[in-house]
Parts: sequence; structure tokens; C-alpha cells
Amino acid sequence: MSRMLEWLLMALACYAACITLRTLDIEPQVQVLLWKLGNVTVSAYAGYWVDRRAFSRVLKSTAPLEQIRRAIVMAAAMLSVAMGL
Repeated sequence: MSRMLEWLLMALACYAACITLRTLDIEPQVQVLLWKLGNVTVSAYAGYWVDRRAFSRVLKSTAPLEQIRRAIVMAAAMLSVAMGL
């Protein structure tokens, strides 16, 4: 369960910074940027787990096409969230 944990922590940090800036009434543009970065990092985390559950585990010794597949699934998840914003 600790895989991609740093992505989840980065999203948490972005959300916390956004909420902090919101309470201090500082720069709405920065707040929106941090909120969107948080959403995209959470979607990267979700895309990783979608690929991991739907397909097999990707190791360093696996074929390059499987690694590319995971990158495409993660990019699709990130893009879908980013375009929805």
C-alpha cells in the first residue's frame, strides 16, 4: 500500500497549502493552482492503482510495452481530471 505514497503526500501538501492560503486571503490564482495540482497528483495515484488492479504487476524486468501501458493509463487518468477542471 506504500506504493506511490509520495504522490498522495504531495497532493495532501497542495491541498493543505491551498486551504492555508484561503484562510489568509492570499492570491486566489495561487490557491487555484495548488488545488489543481492536488487534483492531478491524486489522479496520478488513482491511475497507477487502476493499472495495477486491471493488469499485472510491472517490474523492471518486464517488457517495455508493459511499462509504456502503465504510463499511458496514468496519463489518461491525469488528463481526464485536468480537462475536467
